[in-house]
Amino acid sequence: MGLSTGRAMLVALPLSVPTKGAGNLPRWRLHQTADHHEQHGLPQVLGAPQSTRSNAFTVSMMATAAAAAHAAARRSRMSRLLPWQRQRFAVRGIAATATASASVDLELKVEADHEAKPRGPRVRFAPSPTGVLHVGGARTALFNWLFAKSQGGEMVLRIEDTDAARSTTESEEAILEGLKWCGLTWDQGPDVGGPHGPYRQSERLKAGIYQKALDKLMAEGHAYRCFLTAQELDAMRADAERNEQAFVIDSIWATATEAQVQEMLDQGKPFVYRFRVPYDKEVIVDDLVLGEVIWNSDDLGGDFVIVRGNGNPMYNFGVVVDDADMGISHVLRAQEHLMNTPRQILIYEALGLEAPTFGHMPLILAPDRSKLSKRHGAVSVGEYQKQGYLPSGMINYLAQLGWNDGTNKEIYNIEELMQSFSMNRMSKVAAIFDKDKFKWVNGNHIRLMNDEEAESLIGGELVRQGVLREASGNFVRDAAVLLRDRISTLSEAAEELKTMLAYPLEDLFNSEDGQKHKEDAGVAETAKCIVEAQARGELDEVGKDPKALQQVAKTVSEARGGIKKKALMFPLRICLTGRDHGPDMKILFQMMKQIDDNVLCDYVPLSKRVEILKEAFNL
Repeated sequence: MGLSTGRAMLVALPLSVPTKGAGNLPRWRLHQTADHHEQHGLPQVLGAPQSTRSNAFTVSMMATAAAAAHAAARRSRMSRLLPWQRQRFAVRGIAATATASASVDLELKVEADHEAKPRGPRVRFAPSPTGVLHVGGARTALFNWLFAKSQGGEMVLRIEDTDAARSTTESEEAILEGLKWCGLTWDQGPDVGGPHGPYRQSERLKAGIYQKALDKLMAEGHAYRCFLTAQELDAMRADAERNEQAFVIDSIWATATEAQVQEMLDQGKPFVYRFRVPYDKEVIVDDLVLGEVIWNSDDLGGDFVIVRGNGNPMYNFGVVVDDADMGISHVLRAQEHLMNTPRQILIYEALGLEAPTFGHMPLILAPDRSKLSKRHGAVSVGEYQKQGYLPSGMINYLAQLGWNDGTNKEIYNIEELMQSFSMNRMSKVAAIFDKDKFKWVNGNHIRLMNDEEAESLIGGELVRQGVLREASGNFVRDAAVLLRDRISTLSEAAEELKTMLAYPLEDLFNSEDGQKHKEDAGVAETAKCIVEAQARGELDEVGKDPKALQQVAKTVSEARGGIKKKALMFPLRICLTGRDHGPDMKILFQMMKQIDDNVLCDYVPLSKRVEILKEAFNL
């Protein structure tokens, strides 16, 4: 059973039910007062009825079986400690040691060391360059950016690239490009610099930043070298499973003498650095989203690794050192990181640093509430860009995955999001990724484009798809205006344009639903009128003179006894476009009159349409 077993969930577990592996679950103490609800909101998924919100209560998520197992393990470990070690670790937290030890100053450039603090909060987005920027990471960056910028604060971009085997420059570049495409900027980072650099963990490792923090922990007894082998750890894990106990690291090297450690070093034995977790210590987080969350240090799985054998910092250690060094005031991240929080707080305390304010945002799940993946339509930000989504549509939709402003408003621009954003409105429950809703939101942003933007973006997409030679000219302008109201993504533009320029009258009449149109006397009468109008030259000005199409409709209306509205325009649309629905016909034929060598796709001019119509009705 690994350390990840028993992930924290906002669910009440009865204390009387033994739950294997639940030892590392936190307790959720929810102060259900009006003031707390206003400041942080309440985790509604706990199922507390509205009528009980005036009462404070505690929901415990630690099972009695796991607690008993951990207590036994604690007594076993205590029995092996030397007297001075018992004095040191029996209290809550690591107290001042009875033996003198040299104090090594940790040279962390905390924010207080700088001349001026930002007016608002300092947040960070710290991706690992091992892949591309996905929707979850983009949303995390967005919420951090909104939180900081809405309060005049700063955002730091940090690259966590200590996994040399998987980290690539290409991945880092793709992540940065994805963020920039979304319109998200940062005040400090690897590409813009800043007073808290370097901003890549690999460079910070070379600068010795983590070593200084490790030296301090070692000097003050908060960390130790551990020579446990993989086989020994496997045996400990198997023993815990046989006894149906939570796996707790109980390293004999936590109490080893200096001579024993030196003997292993002299033999060149591999080792890691473990953080010495204090016994029976409450770790409390007042989370901006979840409220007050409480862990007991005995439920964290024992002493955990903070530095690998190759000298690279583990996540929980590296992130604490980096966040403290960069003066990060608020750490906003997904709830999947919640179980990292108590370990990080213990490291902050051991280093004598003030922990930031934490906020754990809801996960993003698939419609079936499973883990989000490509099969649910969730791809990278760069792939959505290729599919023709707009940055504004992306930002708008991501902002709605776990947050709302308390109204029914669904379409926002970035300025409106900045004005409305507040962590008080963050949901506690998982958000559901709905690609259809995403496309609908994006379509609304396409329709919000002005004519110049539409011509540039839609025209550019038509060139990219080989429908146009260049994105300029009267035809492009008219096409963009028509397409703007008919597509949800830019990638749909080419197919939609081809559809508008075609004349599928025969396909319509041969379809099951279209057969009735051919048999409709109104359609036949309208076709006859159009053919006659063509013979008289009355269609020559359609597309040139804005009133020409109106005059054709008037002629048909008079010939058919003065019919109006749908009875007039529906048959007219079928005869002129070959479809029973479509764009504004006046703009359509105006656009078709502008067709020149710049247009590379097929089209059916009005004169050809009349010939097809004439043949269809034997006129």
